[in-house]
Amino acid sequence: MRRRTLPPPIAAALSLVLAAAAFAAVGGPPATAADTGPAAFQPQLVRVATPEVADLATLERLGLDRTEHSGRTTSEVLLHTAAERTALRSSGLTWTVLVDDLVRREAANAAADAAYAASTARSALPSGRTAYRTLSDYETEMAAMATEHPGLVRLRTLPFTTLDGHEVHGLEIGTDVGRPASGRPTFVMVGLHHAREWPSAEHTMEFAIDLVDGFGTDRRITALLGRARVVVVPIVNVDGFDLSRTSGGIVDLNILNPLDPTGALLPTLATAATPGLAYLRKNCRIVDGVDTPDGTCGLQLSSPAGFSLGVDLNRNYGMWWGGPGAAHQAPDAEDATAGFADPRYQGAAAFSEPETQNVRSVVLSRAVTGLITNHTSGNLVLRPWASAPDNVTSTGTTVGVPRDEAALKRLGDLFATQNGYTSQPSYALYDGVGTTEDWAYAATGTFGYTFEIGPSEFHPPFEDVVDQYVGAGEHAGQGNRSAYLLALEHAVRARAHSVLTGRAPGGATLRITRDASTPTWDGEAPGMFAAAIRVPDSGRFTWHVNPSTRPTSARPERYRLTCTVGGDVLQSVPVLVRRGQVLRVDLGDCRG
Repeated sequence: MRRRTLPPPIAAALSLVLAAAAFAAVGGPPATAADTGPAAFQPQLVRVATPEVADLATLERLGLDRTEHSGRTTSEVLLHTAAERTALRSSGLTWTVLVDDLVRREAANAAADAAYAASTARSALPSGRTAYRTLSDYETEMAAMATEHPGLVRLRTLPFTTLDGHEVHGLEIGTDVGRPASGRPTFVMVGLHHAREWPSAEHTMEFAIDLVDGFGTDRRITALLGRARVVVVPIVNVDGFDLSRTSGGIVDLNILNPLDPTGALLPTLATAATPGLAYLRKNCRIVDGVDTPDGTCGLQLSSPAGFSLGVDLNRNYGMWWGGPGAAHQAPDAEDATAGFADPRYQGAAAFSEPETQNVRSVVLSRAVTGLITNHTSGNLVLRPWASAPDNVTSTGTTVGVPRDEAALKRLGDLFATQNGYTSQPSYALYDGVGTTEDWAYAATGTFGYTFEIGPSEFHPPFEDVVDQYVGAGEHAGQGNRSAYLLALEHAVRARAHSVLTGRAPGGATLRITRDASTPTWDGEAPGMFAAAIRVPDSGRFTWHVNPSTRPTSARPERYRLTCTVGGDVLQSVPVLVRRGQVLRVDLGDCRG
């Protein structure tokens, strides 16, 4: 009989399970009034009543894992340990339990997924998939798409390797994708900043497949890919996702059946199989400024859900970094944060993490006129800003309302008509500075949005993922697929951004640069925008760009436009371009 070897994460979790089972067999510690329910490492989902500002401050001071599914009077919280339940109980706040045992919930979802896969030959998704992907699935599919569609799809390796030694991959999609950029607008979609939010990667990947499969057969998609470049990065937080997805797979205990043919141990495993890495949130940062030895991120198994470790990547971007709704390294009673262990820990500095540096490299190297970052959950379409308008930074700057609020709202509301979500500013959910779409909008002027996919679970039964993408009920045939296509259409619409046009020598390189620094809560996050195109052989160019003046600037700003031939800069001019403007630029001196 062939011996079966367990993958290292499963073996590690199993060792914990066996230790817990042995401990229970000799009696273990007596139950206390503080925790007569779930086991010490058994996560729960609860809804805390926070009708008053003081209640919310009390909750935030506890440093608990607050989810995105919260409202004006309630906050949903993931409790990982008995100590956290005790802390919440001692706070005086009241709450109701939504999911008493998330490990059992994982097992139930796994069973539902198995039944769905067994009964469904092909789902309504573009890929037809019937189950969540693993990291290997994503990597294999992206490589295959690039190989099978060489003129349409290019595999991109982002410049920064993760702390655990993984490369981060994405796809660039568009007609003649192998040729140098010629001025088309770029639409960017990224997924999975938070490790446990599996649907966010699934929808990002499915949209890429939708575009590739639709090219040449769907008129709408074919036309869009002829007018735009689309960059998709399904998994930003590769380290965290790999741990979460592997751990989440453990609760489908079929792999352990050969170890327990009598079934006597599995009831214990079902309640204690994992300390909760399926609900990991952050990345693999253990010590600020210190890289993690490659392949060791799994040692977070020694911590319940890796909860106290890592950086919240969606608090690590440069805009408003360090403000309310993010946690500094040390606990701060005034700001109601729990320091490094806080789920919202922002990192040592803006863009301190390789994952956010990767996204920054994409956005600052091309004219990105539209961006969606996918998250889970809450059924929300969120737009800038993530900090309330009346907040005042440490430098005395009032956050205020985004310059393009009316247009941002119109577009967000349009998305919501397709997926049935609630469209609102991010701050209406809660303060959460240092987010992707805030920074992209502030640094480059691109209209950016967060989609919080699904009503309440981080990774629900897969059938729900299908419904969220293609639409269900009154939104059948729409869903996020339709909203994404509307976002792509907006990204190619010239009047929604700006256009530079003119003549230059065919084959010349045009480059625009501009400061892209953004204000943090107490200073500035430096940045430089630099994008380039190759002038077509005809000598006529049309370059879709964002306005040169940044949304946070009180004075007009200009791009520096240079024309290079044979490596020599022959002309350099300042360019002021406004939203909705088509500006003709004279580059007659570029011929030397």
